[in-house]
Amino acid sequence: DFKEEWIPKGVLSICFDNPNPSVTSTAEGFLKGANITSVDLVGLHYITSVGNSFLCRCCSLKTVNLECLQNVATIGSLFLNHCKLLEVVDFCSFEKVTCLNRCFLYACSSLKRISNIFGLGNVK
Repeated sequence: DFKEEWIPKGVLSICFDNPNPSVTSTAEGFLKGANITSVDLVGLHYITSVGNSFLCRCCSLKTVNLECLQNVATIGSLFLNHCKLLEVVDFCSFEKVTCLNRCFLYACSSLKRISNIFGLGNVK
């Protein structure tokens, strides 16, 4: 799971902007419970698998840019789970996703808009 010391105190926004071809998946629990308001995954376009509990219980998270996850085929359990302040999610780049696991977007009580849901058209 995420450890608070990984992000300096006071940092509320994270941008992954350095693409690395050797990074093809997120670790289980990565950023779980992080006290951040926004995440931009712009540099993670080599990711093909999102681990369990990715961005889970990020209670302050309001925005997340998923656009660069165009190569993701599998999303683990508890993805964007219990993100109580999250308002908008856009799935424009999720055409390769074939598997969504349990509790996907569960308990996101402030969610107002899900855009481009057709991007999840290959989920079985």
